[in-house]
Amino acid sequence: MRHLRALMLGIALIALVVACSGYIVLNEIISPAAAAGQPVEITIDPGDTTSTIATKLRAADLIRQPVFFIALVRLKDLDGQLQAGRYVLSPTMTMSDMLVALQNSRVEEIQVTIPEGLRLAEIAERIGETGVVDAEEFLVTARNSSAFKDQYFLLNSLPTDASLEGYLFPDTYRIAATASVTEVITLMLDNFNQQYSLIERDVRVADVNVHQIVTMASVVQREAALVEEMPQIAAVFWNRLKPENADETGGGKLQADATVQYALGYSLAEQTWWRKDLTIDDLQIASPYNTREQVGLPPGPISNPGLAALRAAAQPDESANYLYFVADCAKDGSHNFATTFAEFQIYEAEFLACN
Repeated sequence: MRHLRALMLGIALIALVVACSGYIVLNEIISPAAAAGQPVEITIDPGDTTSTIATKLRAADLIRQPVFFIALVRLKDLDGQLQAGRYVLSPTMTMSDMLVALQNSRVEEIQVTIPEGLRLAEIAERIGETGVVDAEEFLVTARNSSAFKDQYFLLNSLPTDASLEGYLFPDTYRIAATASVTEVITLMLDNFNQQYSLIERDVRVADVNVHQIVTMASVVQREAALVEEMPQIAAVFWNRLKPENADETGGGKLQADATVQYALGYSLAEQTWWRKDLTIDDLQIASPYNTREQVGLPPGPISNPGLAALRAAAQPDESANYLYFVADCAKDGSHNFATTFAEFQIYEAEFLACN
């Protein structure tokens, strides 16, 4: 009888444990993670497993126990059925609510590609074409860098009245159809922060700040046709600013045509922001951005450079004291690089002879 009572007691205890466990699991499934809270945007990437999705939901404090979410997905035979995309979920939703949302309620997105080397006005036009935000509103907001400085340490070296020219990282973006202009700009600044972090520990140019690196990168982006030549072109421009080369460079003038193009602005005749046929008068335009007339770097970036140009500006070619470059006769975007004016004249004569 004692054995029978012990057996019955064991069975009762097991039943109690199962009942309690079942209650805990059920409570986790039918109860939200919080009684109140702000909606959270979460991205499910193509190929994300149920386990990965559960981990993302837990990291966003949308669920408490990933294992119970995984169990519910498998119980409902939805393993592999949750769709990739961006979703807006709330911690007040139950797991079942989230499963419904992750199958149906994706945030509508618009894709836009921002190529390297565009100026702020051109980016505003591209963003405006998406219909998400107005181009003029984007331009006005992006011209006020002060509104973003508290969020981004890398903006600290910008002058007080500077725009975000140079800091809106070129890339392909998927923008929520409901995004505000500030959210779009923040998305691009976040990307800039991430990309700049890849080079900031290996800046080889002495006594320069972030704004000067970005400014130089913007010039390199517009002047270089080939990515592999960017470090050499960056070297030419940095070398032109060195005091020991002042006699060769008119006292430290960058002499970059791209800065003149920027100063000239939009050309109605050529229907472009970057006119190609520069006249003698163009090269003498009165502007702090005209580096054929002004000494040193322009006041700020003239375009929004990509990672290759940023890396070249931070890590220029140090193999020679390059001061000039001339287009090669191959006409493939490559250049010949010279360390003296006499050498430059030889390359220039060769180029003129083959045209």
